[in-house]
Parts: sequence; C-alpha cells; structure tokens
Amino acid sequence: YHIVRISAIISQFNRIMSGPMKYDIAHDIYDASLLHTSLDVHLVCAIITYETNGTWNPELISSEGAMGLMQVMPRDGLASSFMCINGPCFSNRPSIEELEDPQYNVSYGTKMLAELVQKKGDLREALRSYGPMDVGYSYADTVLALYERYGR
Repeated sequence: YHIVRISAIISQFNRIMSGPMKYDIAHDIYDASLLHTSLDVHLVCAIITYETNGTWNPELISSEGAMGLMQVMPRDGLASSFMCINGPCFSNRPSIEELEDPQYNVSYGTKMLAELVQKKGDLREALRSYGPMDVGYSYADTVLALYERYGR
C-alpha cells in the first residue's frame, strides 16, 4: 500500500519521471521509514515536496547548493565555502557525487532527520533544524501541513 501511495504522490508532482524510477524512489522512502521508525512515509513525502518545490526532481540543486530530493548540503561544491565557528559547516557531509544518487540522498536525508528527532525530542523542532536556518518555524509548519494532507 505505502509504495503505491508514495508513487501516486510522486505522480501528482512529476509526470515525466519514469514508472521504474518512481517505484525505486517510493521503495527508498518506504525503506527509510522502516529503518527510522520516527519517520512516517507521509512525512518524508511532505519534506521532499517542500524541498523540491513540488517538482520531485531527484537532480535538483538549490541556489545554495543543496542537492536532490532531500536537499542535503554536500561537503564540496558551493557548500564548502560556508564557514561555521569551528570551520567548514558541512565538512562531515557526503560529496556531491554521493548525493546525486536518489537512493543515497533519501537514505542520508532521512538519517539526518531521524537523528534530529531523537536529539530534539520533538518533530516540529527537528524540522526547524532540518530546514533552512533563516526561515525558523515556517519551514516546519509548512512541512507539517503537507504531512497532515498526505495522511498523517
């Protein structure tokens, strides 16, 4: 059921993606939700819808350098120039090449989010930390609204 439902959500937004690719991505999302039990498949779908501006384009790169379905910042490329107090902000992240693989991108992004849920103890707080730093709770609230719409 979940894989079919996820494929239907993908089809709402991306009509040019091949059937096998939709199935593979749906399967990756389903597998990630099984591995990280704090993440419902509909939540992951909501994040991807928001992060890709509704395109579900696995090749999407944001103007800030975030990549793929989960819009993860890589350690290299444009993101390598972002500095935090202790040095490059994303030095422990995967490479651009790794994040170009939709399966890896979903796996890594859901792992990051699951760790944030565990650390923060609250889904809204975890989403706030996962999303862009400059938007605060707006990101979290929008994703939660999409999550509700998809069948929380």
